[in-house]
Amino acid sequence: MKMLFYFIIFINGVLTIKLNKTDYLFICIYAVIFCLFNIYDYVVNYDITKYIFSDGRTIQNISPPLKGYIIAIPVELIATFLVVFLFFLWIIPKFLIKKKNYFLFFTLAILIATTFGVIAFTAWHWSENKPWEIYPKLFTVLLNGLGLSAENAGLPLGILLAKKYYESQLHIVQIQKKQQESELKLLQAQLNPHFLFNNLNTLDALIDDRSKKAKQYILNLSSLYRYLIESKDEEIVSLEKEIEMIRHYFYLIETRFGNTYKFNISERVDMDNKYLPTGALQILVENVVKHNKTTNENPIVTNIDVKKEDITITNTKTDTVNSDISFGTGLQNLKERYLLIFDKTIDIKENEEEFKVTIPIITFMKYDS
Repeated sequence: MKMLFYFIIFINGVLTIKLNKTDYLFICIYAVIFCLFNIYDYVVNYDITKYIFSDGRTIQNISPPLKGYIIAIPVELIATFLVVFLFFLWIIPKFLIKKKNYFLFFTLAILIATTFGVIAFTAWHWSENKPWEIYPKLFTVLLNGLGLSAENAGLPLGILLAKKYYESQLHIVQIQKKQQESELKLLQAQLNPHFLFNNLNTLDALIDDRSKKAKQYILNLSSLYRYLIESKDEEIVSLEKEIEMIRHYFYLIETRFGNTYKFNISERVDMDNKYLPTGALQILVENVVKHNKTTNENPIVTNIDVKKEDITITNTKTDTVNSDISFGTGLQNLKERYLLIFDKTIDIKENEEEFKVTIPIITFMKYDS
């Protein structure tokens, strides 16, 4: 499961590449250097060849034409960064990583690089007032265009990709640190004296008068603890297992508190390849119990709506906090884990009558090998 977890992180990171401030700063610095270098090269290495044609015409520029400064250099700069952005934000994520269609990747890569290279090459040919009679044949133009794009776009693209790889390694270290904190809290939850003491008291009350109910209570309690122990080292769990776990937790709460808490689950999706951070639903249901001490006359109703892309947990409210029920985790921890691991946020809405939390479902897509 850990390998699956880090693979999901990698895929999500690659498929949602975002340029940050330092990326834009690098692009600006590279653009300035690119322009200065091309201006220098244009002035120093300008071709002053004299062209003589059979009809008596002659063409020769003694100094670099102004069009080179105001047309060719900007066109080449724009073409270069269009190639970089198309590779960085579209071709590599979509065709190389997501679809693994290597033929289409290389075809599009060569096509895009050649197209923008030919545009830049032609802009230089026109700006330098070279006669169209000496414009190279098609195959030569295509090779020149591909070479020009590779020369111009290779360095910035390589630097940006290396930078993103380095940032991803730092990101994984942060995730591991945060996950260790979360695992410690979940481990502490398993030995939480309040939780264990309250469940043993409930079990003691059931044994004498309701032995069948006590047996069922033990089964649900053991299933919950088995889940906590088995998942304590996992960063993500399947949606199916998390819902199965939360049903055991519902039974414990409803048995202990009677009709003061009511839970409903609506499942409207196929749960294959869908995941949640470990203990996500546990934290949200715990939050309902922790912050609402209720009575038979004023029960708390909690609805869990499982949809295709997210889960919404809605509960009615009271003004009294039941602070004895807690696994030691909380919404803040869950928010940080979603943001750090998946670059997603959870939505929290509250009014006088209800409290609503929506968490994203993480879908693990199957990629063709």
